[in-house]
Amino acid sequence: MTKNSQHSDFYANSIIEDVRSRFISEETTRFTDSEIERMYEFEDGALVKYEWRAGSRGSNDGGFNHRFTIVKPPKPNPHKLKKGVIREIGFPD
Repeated sequence: MTKNSQHSDFYANSIIEDVRSRFISEETTRFTDSEIERMYEFEDGALVKYEWRAGSRGSNDGGFNHRFTIVKPPKPNPHKLKKGVIREIGFPD
């Protein structure tokens, strides 16, 4: 595991483990029977989007059940994290 992936995993693991003391806000932006999207803001200013989908096969973006994306990197950003997907988890349908 690279150093940057260890630092970006902090955000995904915080959401997965529901460690509420690590983020200052959580907002559900989409909720249906087959999709959930939430935005998490962390104390360091990072903004991370969490997406869940009921099925992973056949989607246009490669398929996933859970996806974590840095929307806004932290400030300061000593580990030079960039915007983009930091983790995807897929399960067979």
